[in-house]
Amino acid sequence: MSESSLDSLLKPKCITVIGASREPSKWGYKVFHNIVSNGYKGRAYPVNPSAGKIDGHKCYADVGAIPGAVDLAIIIVPASGVLKVVDECGAKGVKSICVITAGFSEVGPEGAALEEKLKEKAKSYDMRMLGPNTMGFVNNSISLNASIIPRMPPKGEISFISQSGALGLSLVDWAIGSRLGLNCVVSTGNKADVSEADLLKFFEEDPHTWTIAMYIEGLKDGRKFMDAAMKVKKAKLAIKAGVSQAGARAAASHTGSLAGSDMVYDEAFRQCGVIRVEGIEEMFDAAMALSTQPRAKGNRVAILSNGGGAAIMASDACERRGMSVPQLTKHTSAGIARLLPAFASVKNPIDTVAKSDYELYKDTLKMLIDDADIDCVMVIYAHAGFTRADEPARAVIDTLKEKYPKPVVACWMGGEEVNAVAGMFRKNRVPYYPVPERAAEALWSLIKYNEFLQGAGK
Repeated sequence: MSESSLDSLLKPKCITVIGASREPSKWGYKVFHNIVSNGYKGRAYPVNPSAGKIDGHKCYADVGAIPGAVDLAIIIVPASGVLKVVDECGAKGVKSICVITAGFSEVGPEGAALEEKLKEKAKSYDMRMLGPNTMGFVNNSISLNASIIPRMPPKGEISFISQSGALGLSLVDWAIGSRLGLNCVVSTGNKADVSEADLLKFFEEDPHTWTIAMYIEGLKDGRKFMDAAMKVKKAKLAIKAGVSQAGARAAASHTGSLAGSDMVYDEAFRQCGVIRVEGIEEMFDAAMALSTQPRAKGNRVAILSNGGGAAIMASDACERRGMSVPQLTKHTSAGIARLLPAFASVKNPIDTVAKSDYELYKDTLKMLIDDADIDCVMVIYAHAGFTRADEPARAVIDTLKEKYPKPVVACWMGGEEVNAVAGMFRKNRVPYYPVPERAAEALWSLIKYNEFLQGAGK
């Protein structure tokens, strides 16, 4: 069985949904409807011996009746009928299967035995298999929603691997609300065949993926995962769930996973360059920076703020994470001093004392980026009601269009007017955060990623 490519699974040219339904409430309808209603250009065929048409597409009694070759079969039939369907797919020459059906290793020994038979059967036909017990996947680069996710996320460069289907659903909804772009979302389910290691290899070669994010409950083959992760030079982030006793028990019953020692995962992730994060918000905060900003060549941070309190909070947050907030060079300090009122602070962090007009922010930011003793910059705006939040935001956006080789993150604090600015940042690929602590965490992830690349010799 070739493991060099998952193209037939994740980039299929012809799909069939076996167990497609005419009932909008059933998953067999939802998955087929999502495939044909989101702009996918390949061929799609529903299989249901009791239906004439579904969503205007002719139904087939079985996969063998479909004309031409089939790359991917999505299976949504009761667990007791899955093996028979896989035999039919094997006879047809189907290259990959995605088994959405549940009722396998996650339900106990009997289900685990059935899953083992399913695994061996797929292997005997040289078919790659996603699942079982998966929600499917989304590949935005080919406008394919082969899942139960109701809406496509915005297009972006972050690909997300999730062992939890429901979490994948909620994350896509969160991404849509946050205007965060995603490339692929893959629910691995029970990982009888395709695992995180396989997907890491695929996304390393995928030009549409810049950052890989993962939700992991347990790894069946830790060595395979580490070997694959070590070879991936793109940024990798992971949440490792199931660290408490209660969480480990839940993980075992959820996807049949063995959670493993938390300290072991910490060390494994460190060795293979996976940045461990604690929660969803932290993961996508980091992913936003990693997928839009250049590498941070060191840990020296400059902070520009229109308020002293926010600047102090940012400095504390950076230093708690091991970053340095150094004094600026005399040349940089003198240049910035010419732009600010006499009572403003030109030390690092810089406090403009409520001044936040376009030219001030743009000129100051350029000087900070040009300073050879600074590796990255955090720009803060605290909205007080008597200044405009969009002016300094446009200054950041316009400056970054000049493609400086240092990362910049934005922290805009406030209410409705600041929320409107968030859309400007997202549209122009500027990582934006509502509080300094989250901006500092994103900068830390950029620094940790660079440390891994330096250690890997790249």
